[in-house]
Amino acid sequence: MQLEKQLTDMAMACGWDYCGFADLTPFHAYMSSFCGSFIRQFPRAISLVIRLSNAVVDSIEAQERDKILSFHNYNYYAIDYLQNTGTARIANFLERNGWRAYPVPASYGVYQERLAGLISHKLVARAAGLGWIGKNGLFLTPREGPRVRLASILTDAPLATAQPMASACHNCQICRLACPAGAIKGREFNEQEADAERLDPFKCYDFMENRKKEWGIEIERCVCGLCVAVCPVGKRGSRE
Repeated sequence: MQLEKQLTDMAMACGWDYCGFADLTPFHAYMSSFCGSFIRQFPRAISLVIRLSNAVVDSIEAQERDKILSFHNYNYYAIDYLQNTGTARIANFLERNGWRAYPVPASYGVYQERLAGLISHKLVARAAGLGWIGKNGLFLTPREGPRVRLASILTDAPLATAQPMASACHNCQICRLACPAGAIKGREFNEQEADAERLDPFKCYDFMENRKKEWGIEIERCVCGLCVAVCPVGKRGSRE
């Protein structure tokens, strides 16, 4: 059986909605600038995308404390656990068949100074042709918009790869206008520009930290999520 189909079938069985394959070699220089030459062992990556419940995402648009906390628990404890268990299974399959495979945990920061993880899941997903990086700094699929969560597996398996997808944000500024932290600058993604040209992650982080203090809660993140909830791509009305 073709390897790409085997991996896609495994991903669907684990609960993902999309599976794509990316060529990482054009990004090795950029990635090695923060995670080192380690990344050059892996010319390919598998991008895995799972859709979020519309009911859960819709509930956070009013920014009510109980719905925000439920959204947090759903994302980081339910969905991320599901993804991290699945990436471990697929990586194990690849290694049993003679290839290197490094499952990258979903949404866990390792570079506090950059507020970033080991690699950019959204950059991998874009390179795999599954969608684009929006003005909100999030990854969007054509159907779900930003209502998704991502995971990645780095590998040297000889996978056929896709081409990046063009952005469909165009002139939309809804996420920028909705952002209570003022973190979104409303610029289209351009791989030649630094992320800071489009989004200030520290404004977003500070907003979440202040919200935790105001609400008197002790969790690692107190997400806002408005940039996810208000995006017209993926809203139920825009898909019917």
